[in-house]
Amino acid sequence: MAMNIKNELEEPDNMVSIRLCKCLGEYEHAEFIEYEYLFPDGSTEKLPMICFENELYPTDLYHQFRPVLKTLESDENWTMNSYFQGLIAEVRPGIYFYSFGDVDEIGERNFFVKSDLRSVVRMLIQEWGTSSSRWAALLRNVGTRGYPGGYEPGTIVNLSVFMPNTGEETQTIGFSYNMENKELHQILRELDL
Repeated sequence: MAMNIKNELEEPDNMVSIRLCKCLGEYEHAEFIEYEYLFPDGSTEKLPMICFENELYPTDLYHQFRPVLKTLESDENWTMNSYFQGLIAEVRPGIYFYSFGDVDEIGERNFFVKSDLRSVVRMLIQEWGTSSSRWAALLRNVGTRGYPGGYEPGTIVNLSVFMPNTGEETQTIGFSYNMENKELHQILRELDL
């Protein structure tokens, strides 16, 4: 079953925004504080909140759970030169952590999603907007062949390293994925270009 990638962002129906801790720095804590989230389907889950004051950010949540997929992109021609990243981690079966945004910020979009992995991966690829077809092509290739020879997972390289015929000289990307996740490999192999 091929997975079609459309340009408009389709989000799974059962997701909640990750809450921000309200400690306001009045006390220090080195661990995430949990909160009871109410999902649109009526179920509740006790899951962590982000805390700016104690430097507990979305990237930390990504590493606290089981990382699935990380994507990074930048272009020196953007008005504000910054890196954007998309993160997916498995909290437990059927619940995923999802984050997308500027790496120097907390991220514009941070969610817990109760869904299948296929829908969450689709959401991340669509999030890349005009670059989504390139991400779909790259990730499909990765799902089929693994990391390209000589690529160090998570490093930032020029897009031409992976796609020499794009003519893009200023765009850089990076990614890493859970090589042991067989479901992810299948999903990536089935990306429809």
